Amino acid sequence: MDMQTFSDRQNAVFVRAFPVLVLGVAGGFFDAYTYVARGGVFCNAQTGNLILMALGLASGRGLSSFRYLVPVIFFVLASFVGEAASRFAFRRAGENKNGGGLFYYHLVVLIAEIVILTAVGFIPASFPALLPNALISSAAALQFHAFRDMNGIPLSTVFCTNNLRLLSGHVFAAFADRDRAALKRAGKYLLLIACFLAGVVGGYFLTAWAMHYAILFVSALFSALAVWGLLARRAARKNKRDTEEKEVP
Repeated sequence: MDMQTFSDRQNAVFVRAFPVLVLGVAGGFFDAYTYVARGGVFCNAQTGNLILMALGLASGRGLSSFRYLVPVIFFVLASFVGEAASRFAFRRAGENKNGGGLFYYHLVVLIAEIVILTAVGFIPASFPALLPNALISSAAALQFHAFRDMNGIPLSTVFCTNNLRLLSGHVFAAFADRDRAALKRAGKYLLLIACFLAGVVGGYFLTAWAMHYAILFVSALFSALAVWGLLARRAARKNKRDTEEKEVP
């Protein structure tokens, strides 16, 4: 059972446009934060870290080049956890037929990210950057696995490469096939990319001002998003009960 099946359900509140766009902003913030305050590395797009490691080895920097490999390793390990958790959640949601498993999976991932990012915010700037970068890479991996669509449209909230590819494909289809629906989908990808870039810009200025504490802004943002999700689910369940009561003769 795929993500689109669940996104059509009323309980899958975290795959609606608003929370996904918020997560996109956070994704851009992560990279700006680690680049400005945590040693000039990227926590989301691990391709960049692999390139920096290879360039370091090629330029003769020796073992110090392998520091770029640490966030990559943590990203992979967190991806294993995220994949296992998502399979479990999808199986439970399929058994329950109500989307509850998926909702709680998203909620648990948000809470895990809040805990990780809050811990990072209190790691001093003088501390070696390996640990905070590894932790943020773990949070990015969990987010990547948990939030992979917006109202049935596949995407990523932690990097832009695949979003750009899909955006280009839909723009091409819109003009080549005169497909208005494709143009609307392209607009959604463009909006998400804009949110990601806004997160980068906001992350740069907030990190330049607050330094290692800046990541606490994302913790607060995710906390508000978790509360919003709980309230939205509660309202949806109440509306469902009210509708069922009205239908009873």
